[in-house]
Amino acid sequence: MGLAVAGLSSLLGGALPATAVPPSAAEAAASAPGSAARSSAAEAARPSPTAAGPAAATCALRPKPAGKVLQGYWENWDGAANGVHPPFGWTPVTDPRIRQHGYNVVNAAFPVIRSDGTALWQDGMDNTVKVPTPAEMCEAKAAGLTVLLSIGGATAGIDLNSTAVADRFVDTIVPILRTYNFDGIDIDIETGLVGSGDIRRPSTSQANLIRIIDGVLERMPPGFGLTMAPETAYVTGGSVVYGSIWGAYLPIIKKYADNGRLWWLNMQYYNGSMYGCSGDAYAAGTVAGFTAQTDCLDRGLVVQGTTVRVPYDKQVPGLPAQPGAGGGHMQPAAVAQAWNAYGGRLKGLMTWSINWDGSRNWTFGDNVRALQGR
Repeated sequence: MGLAVAGLSSLLGGALPATAVPPSAAEAAASAPGSAARSSAAEAARPSPTAAGPAAATCALRPKPAGKVLQGYWENWDGAANGVHPPFGWTPVTDPRIRQHGYNVVNAAFPVIRSDGTALWQDGMDNTVKVPTPAEMCEAKAAGLTVLLSIGGATAGIDLNSTAVADRFVDTIVPILRTYNFDGIDIDIETGLVGSGDIRRPSTSQANLIRIIDGVLERMPPGFGLTMAPETAYVTGGSVVYGSIWGAYLPIIKKYADNGRLWWLNMQYYNGSMYGCSGDAYAAGTVAGFTAQTDCLDRGLVVQGTTVRVPYDKQVPGLPAQPGAGGGHMQPAAVAQAWNAYGGRLKGLMTWSINWDGSRNWTFGDNVRALQGR
């Protein structure tokens, strides 16, 4: 997950910054089972999306958690087998340690998306991948987990310039969401989304992402969850210039924050330097950067006369669980300082990833659980 924001000094001097693949994107590319760039032959060899069968277990939709949350990404591949974060690789979503170490919201990462928009969620859809059965999903939910399906990531892109691809994605992801008893969807699209240059006029890619979200929400039961995990360039980057990737999530965040469908924003506070609301720049992994981002969104980011506001109680800032999981890891004391600055006003924290945390004795989860008084 992630796109580094590089070249801040050049941007502050008037030039657009360059972009680079960040550590976590490289990690995801190494540890994830494949990439979005697949040959047509390889795609043809893949299985078609299938349901879990007529006897698949079903369980009720869990509502938005009422209290504080620790939202962690669960990797459906084995990140230990290739040495990325040994000894903790693939683990079932029912592993009791997940809940014991503070996680109460799980983002299952990631479905495969074919070039035509077809979504896959099944064992063997890529190397080392195993997905929970519907019954296992119900077991995890009964133990207290809210489980979302995260769409995108560093290597699973979707062609947002095609309405046909967007519609195919909705047509194939909704049966997966229903069959596997997901409680919501997390939008982690990191490629292909660009702004038009006018925040009041969505670009084709922005309109198609809205089309996808609306299509999913319309077909799922009332109360189905929606969270978003944009990189900072796509949000507060719009404070410096609006266009291309810079601020590209802003119209989308505004729509769903204003209409009440957004559970919370779990923006990625890592991988590269970040902007505040006034062209100010901060290094990732600092309390100053954390608070600048958070306060900016609570006050409301004004771009071209349009205000995009996400109040503290709809913010779940994202941090790397452990060194190596992403650039800008914060030590437990710094996480505590950042969290305590808000006196309990934040909804929670997000992290990449549960598997990374498990590989280093769950220090992130244990720290956050204690900070949240759970």
